[in-house]
Amino acid sequence: MKKTKIICSIGPATQTWEKFKGLVEAGMNVARINFSHATLEERKTVEGLVARARKELGANLAILYDTKGPDLRTCSFVNDSIELVKGNTIRIVEEDLQGSGDSGRISFNYRNLVAKLEIGQVILLDDGFYKLIVVAKEKDSVVCEIQNAGVIKSRRGVCIPGIHLDVPYVSEKDKEDIEYACQMDGDYLAISFVNSAENVREVRDLCRQYGKPNMPIVSKVETQYAMDHLEEIVEASDYIMIARGDLGIETGVENLPLYQQRMIDACHAQGKGVIMATQMMTSMKHNIRPTNAEVTDVSNAVLRGCDAIMTSEETTIGEYPVETIQMMSQIAVNTEKITKYNSKEYKLLGTDIHNTIAKCAVEASKDLPLKAIVASTRSGKTAMDIASLRPNSLIVATVLDEKVARSLALKWGVYTKVVSSLTTTDEIVDSGVLATKEILDLKEKDLIAVIGSYPMHEHTNFLKIEEI
Repeated sequence: MKKTKIICSIGPATQTWEKFKGLVEAGMNVARINFSHATLEERKTVEGLVARARKELGANLAILYDTKGPDLRTCSFVNDSIELVKGNTIRIVEEDLQGSGDSGRISFNYRNLVAKLEIGQVILLDDGFYKLIVVAKEKDSVVCEIQNAGVIKSRRGVCIPGIHLDVPYVSEKDKEDIEYACQMDGDYLAISFVNSAENVREVRDLCRQYGKPNMPIVSKVETQYAMDHLEEIVEASDYIMIARGDLGIETGVENLPLYQQRMIDACHAQGKGVIMATQMMTSMKHNIRPTNAEVTDVSNAVLRGCDAIMTSEETTIGEYPVETIQMMSQIAVNTEKITKYNSKEYKLLGTDIHNTIAKCAVEASKDLPLKAIVASTRSGKTAMDIASLRPNSLIVATVLDEKVARSLALKWGVYTKVVSSLTTTDEIVDSGVLATKEILDLKEKDLIAVIGSYPMHEHTNFLKIEEI
């Protein structure tokens, strides 16, 4: 079984039961609902598919809701697209053109931005594929020269390197979406364009107001400003998503390898989760097999100890979504077979008894041929502690309810089994053995480590090596 988890963005290509079931069977652990694109009807469709997969397939499948964030976009265009001609000029106006943008002038979705633009400023459109340069300033507009030709559709993303949007971090739209995620008892909440720890705390406060104080927060690092405040963002978050699309556009793609490594190291040093995202298998939108570079990209994410890898357009609009996840799963399994993680790179903050026992279990997995480390846990915290140290063994978490099980769906190496309340150490050990046998093919003389607490209301306080 793979230890690296897979998040699938769900869209038109995967909103039928046949395709969705295929994703689950291929290795999807978390279904992503993107508030930037999903209509209310589409949200309900995906939520229904997840509920069906949990019931019919027995899948411990979680939902990650992803906010829009303060992203900059073009207006809508006449006939939904415009042609950009290299060498021509186009005006960016302060007025909100709504649906009347054309090849002569366009606007953005934030006001008072045009005045900040200076001659020579670079403006990147549609994931950086189109480049404009400001060549003249007018009263309520700027004139830009088009650097490369193409056709751009309405409401495409805009990046202006070096420009910081002076707008509230959480818009009214995002507040509505965060409230929705809390009301639906979402398993994870991803927040876009995080620039500071204060942004994360603001969202946590909203989750608390909406009745979900323990919502796991996934902070998407997408700007240079965020990279400049990386340590505080990691500390305030539960997971960091390496959102390479917008980050590469703003900071330069040549900086991505360094920046993604910095984020991975920062997360490991603080015992936080980390997700690699963006264009991992993008060629499989239209091709049955990935490029060699994409295979290496996925494998490198596994080698570097990412908790999860994520798809975007590959599984929202791609022609081969199931094949994409099958390939990613196989790459992960093959890479994990030969990967031994350097324990010095992974930290578990805290010196309580349960922290020490988790560390001992991980050390045991390196000294003994343990097939699994079983964590009997009420909150899921013990299993997370163990996973943060990247043991050689798979982690089996026995939990008391499905909600806790789903809180572990994104965590590296953790698979779950919901059990009844246990009252003795023997019951904890026996339950752990049975749960592991359901997940792994255990044989006589195989070894597993079981950790738990007795009495049950205490913190984790024992470790036992059990021979099958």
